[in-house]
Parts: sequence; structure tokens; C-alpha cells
Amino acid sequence: MIGLPWLSPSSARAATELRIGRDEIDLLTETATDLDAIDQRFGGDRLWRTAKMHLSWVHHVIDHGVYTDDIGQDLHTIAGQLTTSLGWFCYDAEQQTEARVYFSEALNTAMISGDDPLATRTLSNMARQSVDLGKPREAIRFARTGERHAARWDAPPRVAALLAIRLAHGYARLGDEMNASYSIKRAWQAFDQGISDREPEWTGFLNEAELVCLEGMCRSDLGQHKRAVRLLDRSAALQDIEHSRNRGMCLARLAHAAVQAHELDRTAEAARESLRLIQGGQFSTRNRRQLTLVKDRLHGNPSPSARETADLIAAQIA
Repeated sequence: MIGLPWLSPSSARAATELRIGRDEIDLLTETATDLDAIDQRFGGDRLWRTAKMHLSWVHHVIDHGVYTDDIGQDLHTIAGQLTTSLGWFCYDAEQQTEARVYFSEALNTAMISGDDPLATRTLSNMARQSVDLGKPREAIRFARTGERHAARWDAPPRVAALLAIRLAHGYARLGDEMNASYSIKRAWQAFDQGISDREPEWTGFLNEAELVCLEGMCRSDLGQHKRAVRLLDRSAALQDIEHSRNRGMCLARLAHAAVQAHELDRTAEAARESLRLIQGGQFSTRNRRQLTLVKDRLHGNPSPSARETADLIAAQIA
């Protein structure tokens, strides 16, 4: 019973009968929540293996445990949420094939069980990944489908804001400024409605700093680099320590936008700050890849500052 000594058998009968009650459900839920929190702080590189083991245990409990129907429903919910989290951790670690497998598994689970919140969350994750994989039309389809699932459970405002900004990312990567800007406006309108007591935990990362960052990423993809620099700079200043991975990504995207806006001093400053987070224990291959793109943009630039920043990135993330 790997990693879960609280379920170790204490008698001959317990060795053959794995009884699951409310206390065990609470512990399984807390573990899944803790993994998501660690991801927000440090990134997914060192989480996906742990999450995979935890998911295997949950499936073992589902297959071999003794529990009531209500507890069984909770176990399947935990498994679904953990599966989409595992997909996200793999995505952040640049394990993209594995991420798509887990996202697909989570979506299948949601469809079979009629779990519209799980479907909504998973489709949002899939939309974000599709943009990074260079599949913006797929991202738009995922976000639109997520909105349909969200309507079925009357999802609260932060969910609507998240799906709208995912849609904006797809349009921005396509170069469709009109639809991207409209979707960004929708995201802010939903966000400004405030936090409902019905908000799921998985929208907790979507604070003001993050939405500003996501808009900045859209503006950068649209070629509006100076506007993107202003937004990303503001986001980096707003973000809290609990969401350090997101701040690291924001700084890397800020450095990339600043290169293209020919603001090399800002590029150097943002890249150095993002590298400091990595040196401080942040493990996100996705952030490191973004910094590599900054380094590639700087190569060939005759500025001493550009060469120094490129060399620094190469030295620290090689």
C-alpha cells in the first residue's frame, strides 16, 4: 500500500478486506489538492510521477475496496480530478504525449459518469495544451465544448472567465484579433463578477495577476508586443508567492515579448528574475522552454546586453 500507511492492514481480516470510509476519502482528496498546490508553487516536473502512483492507488481502491455507493461515487470523482491534474503536470513537464493520454482518459471518465465539471476542467486544460502544440483550431473547439459543458452545471463566473481566455488564446494564435479581443473582453466581464461560493478549487489559480498574464500572452501572439510587455510586467508585479510557477512563466513570456518589442533591458531583467525562480527550486520544463525561445531570439543580436542575457540563459538551463 504504497505511500498510504493509514490504510495498512492491522488484522488478518483487514489484510483481505480494504474498507473505505469518509476519513479515507478526505485523505485522498487532501492529497490530490496538495499536489495541485505544489504544482502552482513549483511546477509539474517532479510531480507527475508521484501523482501517477497516487492515481494507481486510487484505482486499486476502486477495484478492490469495500465501500458504499456514495463513497464509490466520491472515489470516481477523485480519480477523474487526479487524472486531469496528472495530465496537467505532464504538460508542464513537456511530457506532451502522456499529457494527452491522461486528458483523454479524464474526458472519457467525465463523459461516462456525466461529470460536467470534470469535462469542463479537462477541456480547458486541453485547450491550453493545444495552443502550445500549434493547434489553435483544436484549442478553439475544446474551449467551445468546455463552454457547453459549463452551461450544463450553470458554472460560476471564474469558470466562464477561464474558458473565455482559453478561447482567446486559440484565436490569438490564429491571428484573429477581432475574436481574440472579444473573448478577452468576455473573460474580464466574467472575472469582474467576483468569486462565487460555488467556484471549484481548480479555478483558484485564476487571480487578477494570472488573467492579466494570459491576456498579455494573447497580445504577444497577436504581435502586439509593446502592449504585451505592459500587461506581463503588471502581472509579474501582482502575482503572489503561492503561484510562483505562473509568475515564472509570466516573466519568461515578458522576456520574449520584450525581445520582439526591442526592449532589451526589460528582456534581461525579466529573464534574470525567471532564472532566479528556477534556481530557487521551480521545476517547470515549460518555463525553461520559454526561456530557450528568448535565448534563440537574442542570438545574432549585436547588443552586448543581448549576448550576455543569451549566455546566462544557456548557462543556467542547458
